[in-house]
Amino acid sequence: MQHFLCKFIFMISMLWEAPGVHARKGVKCGGVLSADVGHLSSPNFPRVYPPYTECSWLIVVLEGSTVQLTFQEFNLEYHDTCEYDYVKVYNGASRDEGNLLGTFCGSKLPPNLTSSWHVLSVIFHSDKHVGSSGFSATYRKHICGGVLTSLSGMITSPDYPDNYPNNAECHWLISAAPHSKIHLVFTDFQLESQECNFDYVAVFNGSSQEEQVTHYCGITKPPDTTSSSNELLVVFKSDFNIGGRGFKAYFSSGECQDVFTVVKGNITSPRYPEMYPNNIICQWNIQLPQGFRIKLFFRDLELEEMNSLTEACDYDYLAVYDGQSPSDKLLGKWCGTKLPAPLISNKNNLLLVLVTDRDTANKGFSVSYIGMVPINVSCTRTDFHIQVPIQSVPQLERSHIYLGTPACAAQLSGSNYKIYARFDTCGTEPQVTEK
Repeated sequence: MQHFLCKFIFMISMLWEAPGVHARKGVKCGGVLSADVGHLSSPNFPRVYPPYTECSWLIVVLEGSTVQLTFQEFNLEYHDTCEYDYVKVYNGASRDEGNLLGTFCGSKLPPNLTSSWHVLSVIFHSDKHVGSSGFSATYRKHICGGVLTSLSGMITSPDYPDNYPNNAECHWLISAAPHSKIHLVFTDFQLESQECNFDYVAVFNGSSQEEQVTHYCGITKPPDTTSSSNELLVVFKSDFNIGGRGFKAYFSSGECQDVFTVVKGNITSPRYPEMYPNNIICQWNIQLPQGFRIKLFFRDLELEEMNSLTEACDYDYLAVYDGQSPSDKLLGKWCGTKLPAPLISNKNNLLLVLVTDRDTANKGFSVSYIGMVPINVSCTRTDFHIQVPIQSVPQLERSHIYLGTPACAAQLSGSNYKIYARFDTCGTEPQVTEK
């Protein structure tokens, strides 16, 4: 096992190396950290760090675990956008900006950060002016729980999909940007079932366990949950015997999930037109009133290219489903830069899903949509008939639906508004055929 871990660290270190990421000559900092618990700090801490220095730490723990990073002290030169001296933390290797969890400077202590897999990178950079005392931080391997700040991610019970251990207790605090909401969906669930007195999952709408909530156990998946604030707490607990496969759940927050109910709108990938984050699953639901259909227009598309071996979108892709869930009909799955043609839903719902892997981010996508009212038009040589479903325009009174002038108003006919008109009436010019 130790041989395998060393080999894996060597391989990921080769991937991690990038031009310009090195310590200043004569300054020792950075490296690969593989212990379960460790410490890192700026050069010369707690004294003033040297100028013009760049240090890189790659933290690699056992696969199946995560890395939790905690800052004890932090004092760097301040700038509004942290362009001078900074610490950057990446969810994985640092060579891809799509993995960036945060950039920090000044004297405010960064939040606790947890990776979504077993690799986390930290970069320290200083320019040639204005030094300070720097930072000190610790990390530890985390089998379960932690503070999750990414736009989306996955939560699983320890050792999933194998049986979870006895006497486990895990707390995941999902923290999103201010004024954001968090959406949580369980996709697999199998716990001991004894009235939830022994093994259970509990979801709290906020950061504490003060409010009473329902405990979930057995094989019935908890319902989809949307928080009322920017924090959601998930707690898993097992007792001393009888386990199960456990659970898997996905969360998304902020610009990574939304529901659109207005008749027309625009949707973009997170951070567009800047690089979207890596390792996310984002969902956007378009839900219009009954009777509408939805037309989707692609304005911009720049995702990772398809897999050249399979000629499929295996890495990053945008998928559109004709309904409200990925189990509905797939209308298309795209990657690369070729703009798809517009598409139209069969009913009043569309689901857009963006999936990205752990490296090679890009600009993302921009789409627009508009609700379409189905109108049935039939003609004869002298007149024509127009039918509009009542449910498509429920907010309008019949007198407001007319052709040309209010004198040519619609009539009620079952579940439709109907307009009967001749070519030379209702505000239209008569047709004249010259011989």
